[in-house]
Amino acid sequence: MRYAHPLLLLAVLMAGTALPAQAQGPWSVFVGGGAAGFGGASKPAAGEEGDVQQFKPTPTTRLHLGVARTLGPGGIALDVSYAKAGLGGYADGTSYSLNPALRLYDVRLLASYEVLTLGPATPVRLAVGPMLQVWSGDAIIDTQTRLGGAATITMGVPISGSVGVIVSGSLGVAGSPFDAETLSSAGLFEPVTTWTRELAVGLRLSL
Repeated sequence: MRYAHPLLLLAVLMAGTALPAQAQGPWSVFVGGGAAGFGGASKPAAGEEGDVQQFKPTPTTRLHLGVARTLGPGGIALDVSYAKAGLGGYADGTSYSLNPALRLYDVRLLASYEVLTLGPATPVRLAVGPMLQVWSGDAIIDTQTRLGGAATITMGVPISGSVGVIVSGSLGVAGSPFDAETLSSAGLFEPVTTWTRELAVGLRLSL
């Protein structure tokens, strides 16, 4: 799985809420990037079988920007990310991709809760909430908007003063970026639920 690239670790942290040590302010902004991979998206139509078994977005690096507010042990965060991805065709033991073929804007509004603290000031938070994905690019006929949900686990590590590092992993689920018309032009396929998984790292500034 190539998507565990170190730079790629700079993205999912945005999907959670950035919560620093208790002495820091309740508001924070964060920026980072992450390694994202996708599952699902399409499958062969019933009764159809060919060399290619699946079309889906290829693993990519996502850039994140967001704002978070802590409310005691709870909190909320708005995370906006952007990525370009290829269109991957997958068969038994082989694959190919067209790059770049897809663009993705991902918006998440997450509610979080601090589930534990490691050491004096390293909180671990679990966040869940709705996710909006907007897909466009050469691989699809029209812009596709999909509403889904996401869950994230985030660890915040203070560095100095109001600056900290956040590391997280997330899982999102939404409809396929492809509609039936797009897939029918690529062969006898049908859209299925798409999973988005991500590992990320970034910087948080408390206000």
